[in-house]
Amino acid sequence: MTRNAPRLVDPKLAELGNFLAERRAEVTPQQVGLPGGAARRVPGLRREEVAMLAGIGASWYAWIEQGRAKNVSPEILGAIARVLRLDEAQRLYAMRLAGYAAVGRPQRCADDDLPLLLQVVDGFLPSPAYVLDHCWDVTAANATAARLLGLGGERSNYLRTLFLDPAARERFPQWDQEAAAAVAAFRAQGGELLADARLGALVRELTEHSPVFAALWARHRVADRADGAQRLRHPDLGELEFTKVSLCVNGRAGLQLVLLSPQYGTAELTEQWAASGRSDALTRPLGGRGATV
Repeated sequence: MTRNAPRLVDPKLAELGNFLAERRAEVTPQQVGLPGGAARRVPGLRREEVAMLAGIGASWYAWIEQGRAKNVSPEILGAIARVLRLDEAQRLYAMRLAGYAAVGRPQRCADDDLPLLLQVVDGFLPSPAYVLDHCWDVTAANATAARLLGLGGERSNYLRTLFLDPAARERFPQWDQEAAAAVAAFRAQGGELLADARLGALVRELTEHSPVFAALWARHRVADRADGAQRLRHPDLGELEFTKVSLCVNGRAGLQLVLLSPQYGTAELTEQWAASGRSDALTRPLGGRGATV
């Protein structure tokens, strides 16, 4: 007697199910007009309650959370999103996982892309600027970014630096907030690319070596971007304040240009630092030539 082959689950549908289950646990019965009670054995809502409020069958909703539903309609996802009180970034994330938004495939960075990327980040000096691919490998960084954020080495990766470099907690005075925001933005940008071998290997590496990353990743939280105020600490300059802006590079799926614009007081310090020759590292591509972006 032969055993049945194990059922293969689409990584995107599995992520959709896990994402919805985590959000379900965050909604209280009172928030959706249901009675609470001390006898409840699960945090948040039960599956059957979500199904009832969304107007779908309980078995069908269970299949969605199990990653087994391959043809969930936008209308059903919209109803579930309303019950789970998803914000716009979360709703769009669920729609992308279900296949209702075009997903740009990561492309290989052409050799003639690199000089342009280096020119762009160098043009932002003395302020920090760098370029990340879909795995957040640092494709290019100017001297100020390399020195302030520790973005150096042939396998430079923003998440590896943030979670595995012991010096990261000194560089980022608000490290806890930075870590949570980075993981939420990384999941939002790459959640539907979990089948990508390089991205999957990075997630496994970080999960294995960083308990903090593992805990944050298990929450399945998403944010549309990790922009806003960012603080950095330098041993000579002290604490520096920047406004962080991430821009998608047109025509290159997954490629983003990150600019750190210094706030009042910080601009003068960084300019003096650059003029003194202490940020004299050459701007260069990081992570090796031909990196997939």
